[in-house]
Amino acid sequence: MTKIQIPRQAFGLPPLLQKKGNPNKSIFLVNKELFQNAFGNLHGKLNISMLESIAAVNRINALAAIKSAEHGWLGATFSCADIVTYLYFREMRNGDFLILSKGHAAPAQYAALAAKGIIDFEKLLSYKTPLGLQAHTDMSTPGIVSNTGSLGQSLSKAAGMIMASRLKKEKRRAFVILGDGELQEGQNFEALMSIKKHHLTELVPIIDRNNLQTDSAVSDIKAIDNIEKTLSGFGFKIISAKGNEMKSLEKAFGAVDKKNNCVIISDTVKGAGSELTAMKNPARRKAVWHSKVPSVDEYIQILDELAGASGAGCIRKAFEDWKISYPRAARLSVSAAFGGISTRDAFAGELFSLMKKNKKIIVLDADLEKSMKLTPIAEKYGKRFVESGIAEQDMASTAGGFALSGFIPVVNTYATFFRRCFEQIYVNATEKTPVIYAGSYSGLCYASDGKTHQMTGDIPMMRSIYSMRVYDPYSASETRKLLRYFLGGRKKIWNYPVYIKLRRSPPDFPFQTSLRKFSPDCGVMLKEGKSACIAVAGPHLVSYALQAVSDLSSPPAVAAFTAQNYLNPAKTVSLFRPFRKIIVLEEGVTSGGLADEISKHVLKAGLNTRVIRRGADGFTFSARDKKKLFEKFSLDVQSIKKLLEEQ
Repeated sequence: MTKIQIPRQAFGLPPLLQKKGNPNKSIFLVNKELFQNAFGNLHGKLNISMLESIAAVNRINALAAIKSAEHGWLGATFSCADIVTYLYFREMRNGDFLILSKGHAAPAQYAALAAKGIIDFEKLLSYKTPLGLQAHTDMSTPGIVSNTGSLGQSLSKAAGMIMASRLKKEKRRAFVILGDGELQEGQNFEALMSIKKHHLTELVPIIDRNNLQTDSAVSDIKAIDNIEKTLSGFGFKIISAKGNEMKSLEKAFGAVDKKNNCVIISDTVKGAGSELTAMKNPARRKAVWHSKVPSVDEYIQILDELAGASGAGCIRKAFEDWKISYPRAARLSVSAAFGGISTRDAFAGELFSLMKKNKKIIVLDADLEKSMKLTPIAEKYGKRFVESGIAEQDMASTAGGFALSGFIPVVNTYATFFRRCFEQIYVNATEKTPVIYAGSYSGLCYASDGKTHQMTGDIPMMRSIYSMRVYDPYSASETRKLLRYFLGGRKKIWNYPVYIKLRRSPPDFPFQTSLRKFSPDCGVMLKEGKSACIAVAGPHLVSYALQAVSDLSSPPAVAAFTAQNYLNPAKTVSLFRPFRKIIVLEEGVTSGGLADEISKHVLKAGLNTRVIRRGADGFTFSARDKKKLFEKFSLDVQSIKKLLEEQ
């Protein structure tokens, strides 16, 4: 019997409102001892039956990682679990490597690495923790050769590694697993041309064609009508496979040869491995197992199927023993500290309201409609909602075309993915047209998905574009005011781009939002004080700063800034003139952001004021609780208090 019980605090998890025996403490894991009892010491060429059994175990353990974190992407993980298993246990030799370009399936690769003895089985239970397995495959894990998470980059990276191997006279092969939706990223096709040009036959792309992306069919978003014909047009030999059948995979990999550039198109089912999770032809927006985590009963049902599929009596017995004592109490969620609303949600709601009156608004999305809370807009204003798919460069330039034609495009994606289309945003800016870029899931509150999905450099990046107005609203109310300022029926259309930084979650502590009329070029004093002033932006740092000064006998002032550049010099100097110290806290890198903007005005005015800055300088990481990120960069309440004591 394998019943792994882990204190939540061991991985930096928030305490739950829980009864004894919370299901989050009970994860069924096939550990090293149980794995060896089932399969012995694996040597030589494994038969098909053995590969199928190991794939079932890898699904069990991948699900253990997801359940341990109570977050992850079961659909993508199960979809390619057979392919990953086949590669590690049949196809790959010493020196060969796999890059999982569809990074959502990371638990599948982690589970295979554990089964191969490269990482400890128990390590799977550290998924999405600061010092554990990262949300997307990451080089901090043994056996991982490249960081993934941002789609469309891995083919190019693998090509570079194979060309380097040739220079070093190393014999190795590369396998890259891509999703079919991921083919919307144009860099893949640039890479295919390079692979063909350099005749990199050692590199085999594998398309995991499950016909779904996020929660909808690829055909609903942006499909390639004939992938086979398209890829053969690049000069590739096309090999077809049924990706959830080991015999078919055996035949497909056997057809790969050294004379031709080959690509395997592997037809799979998203969520394959369990009748409960397998998604076959779901309706639009109804592919629920993209990121859904199984409930207690669903978890047991899936495990029951997989334990049987393992074909190992000892695993079946271990599962049955574990199930007897498995608590069936429903998981109790941790609610927000108060009934707040995130700036992301406020933005989406206000945008929906404004579209009724302002017919010039066009909303563009990059396959993140659900995450960005844009579904009501997509359903009601379909003709003015443009789904670009996983193609940020195309989306940004399309928005530029709308702007040149007299519309006001609102471009939505995760803040981090605006890096990919930075040049397109720059060119749009040179045309002096109004485009609003909404960068959601920014800052440190999007803790779970790691460095490729978290964004701490968007403020300086966008400020570097001449004429770009950059905003980081500190509350839901401020977000609504900001949108109304630009889209609320003004008679004259402005001639510059706008970037708005948005947060996924509401602040931890309630605070009073100013009732002032919105002004796009100055800060607002939220708390009066003497001698020093804390300057902050965004809802989380505003709430942390106000909490930090709440019990001080002589607290500093706290000023919140929505505008991050183009501040009014007179208003800014007037705000800071009474203070000898300005402490600027930024939920991002300290170079090129709010501190630079404030320092510019303080220095130009000749104020005898010291500017102290603190921010998130360094790479971020996965965490199950955003507080771990704020603590890492000394931006939590206790760290702010300590900073104030030192001044």
